[in-house]
Formats: sequence, C-alpha cells, structure tokens
Amino acid sequence: MKLNKLVVAFATISLLIGVSPAKADTASDRAATVEILKAKYVTVLDEQHKTLLSLKNQMKVEPTLLKQVNAVIADFDSNYAAIVNGLANVNQDIQPIKDLCEEEVEEFANSIYQLQQMVKSLKTITCVKGKTTKKVVALKPVCPKGYTKKK
Repeated sequence: MKLNKLVVAFATISLLIGVSPAKADTASDRAATVEILKAKYVTVLDEQHKTLLSLKNQMKVEPTLLKQVNAVIADFDSNYAAIVNGLANVNQDIQPIKDLCEEEVEEFANSIYQLQQMVKSLKTITCVKGKTTKKVVALKPVCPKGYTKKK
C-alpha cells in the first residue's frame, strides 16, 4: 500500500517536472494578425492616400489650402511608414501597431472630410479682357489686372 502511494507520488512529481505548458506558435499568430491588419487598415489607408492626393490637386489653386493638405499628407506619410515598418518587424509587439492603425484611420477620415469641405468653399469666377477669358478659382477670387468680372 505504501509502495503504491510512493509510486503514484513519484509519477506525479516526475510528470509535473517533466511537462511544460503548451506554448502557442507566436510567429504564426503574429503573421495571421498582420494579414488581418493589412486587410482591414492598410487598404483603407491606401484609399485615404489616394483621396488626399486628389484633394491636393484640387487645392493647388489656393496656396493656404495647399499648405494645409501638404501638412496632412506629411503626417499621413510618417504614420503610414510607422505602421508598415511595425507590421514588417517580427520583433515588435502587434498591439501598439493595431492601436495606431485604428487611431490614424479615424484621424485621417476626419482630416479628409475637413479638406473636402474646404474644397467646396472654393469659388470660380470668369474674367474677361477683350476676347480673352480666364477662369479664376480661389477662396476669394479676384480678376487679374485689366480683366473685368463676367456677370
């Protein structure tokens, strides 16, 4: 009887010492998470970048608006690079990158909306000088010297 208890105790102790807890394959978990984040956020960021470049083309007529859109694009580019580099770095924790993705997608959606409203505030007037006609686009458009505003 004592021998059975001793054998059971020895077997239990050897199992506890010899068995380590199962470890998840963190490399494949991270890779799967990276793919999910790329599909969910990076594609959205790519679309937002295209929209920002389109807005930049529309804002070239107004220097103050162009300056604002260039600042947003510069911020976008630095954050986009941080996200892509963080996803590519296998040694970096994935949670801060995920948080950055969520924050930046929302921030740039708001910035794009504000820039689109600014584009809508641009006005176009037609100016005439003899047979020559010019269209002037600006927040507060003014005809060039010698031209008169067409009514």
